[in-house]
Amino acid sequence: MSDRTQKALTRAVYRVLRPMVRLLMRHGVSYRLFADIARHVYVDVARDDFSLPGRKQSLSRMAVLTGINRKDIAKLQDRPHPLSDAAEEKPTPAARVITGWLNDVRFHTNTGEPAELPVESQEDAPSFSSLVREYSSDVPVRALLDELVRIRAVVRREEGVALMARGYIPVEDMQENIRIFGTAAADLMATMDHNIAKMDPGPFIQRTVSYQNIPVELLERIRQRSARDGQAFLLQVNDWLAEYDQGPASEPAQSRARVGIGLYYFEQLDADDTREGNS
Repeated sequence: MSDRTQKALTRAVYRVLRPMVRLLMRHGVSYRLFADIARHVYVDVARDDFSLPGRKQSLSRMAVLTGINRKDIAKLQDRPHPLSDAAEEKPTPAARVITGWLNDVRFHTNTGEPAELPVESQEDAPSFSSLVREYSSDVPVRALLDELVRIRAVVRREEGVALMARGYIPVEDMQENIRIFGTAAADLMATMDHNIAKMDPGPFIQRTVSYQNIPVELLERIRQRSARDGQAFLLQVNDWLAEYDQGPASEPAQSRARVGIGLYYFEQLDADDTREGNS
């Protein structure tokens, strides 16, 4: 690696880590714990992504790749892994039900919109209860309905239950917010690594539009428009990706891939223009 490339990468890592460290410190995660997690990641990546073809990755080679002492690597492998006691990361019951309601044509109107559903129905007709049994059978129907009403994702009407949300946004669920943060940030970083490394196939779409001289008094208008237009774009993406999705039950032997497109808004005031912003 050239000196210029290393300096550019160092500056980029600083920028990436600054908001992450802010999040970690806000939740009481010390540097010592962060450093321990980083050591695990270095060793995992060296073992899984940089092994020589046809050869088992050795401690010596991992030490060369990571700069971590062989003895420390050996000790690290005997300690609990950051993911070892983590529950399987999957969407919450509320998220699964909302996604099913948006994508499953059985719960749509003739025009393709999420239908207003009776809580219960006769003769196997679509209902909110059947939707919950299909997508979150481990949660009582009444409890899930109360939660969706509480977060204003649905409204109760005389005819039944109507979906108001066009996606699940966990306003108060900190654990779910952090799970989404980890997934979304990892996806973005993986795409950028794929493009910088010029891997096949590629490049993947990864674009940003920004302007430097937006009047502060216009920010609220821009936030509202970005939320409205962004949501409309993501609904279009959801519609055509749902057409390609085969579901878990069809042809289990067929190779599968997780595919998605992300969208985000950012702003930085002049007062925030620190070394991070100027570098």
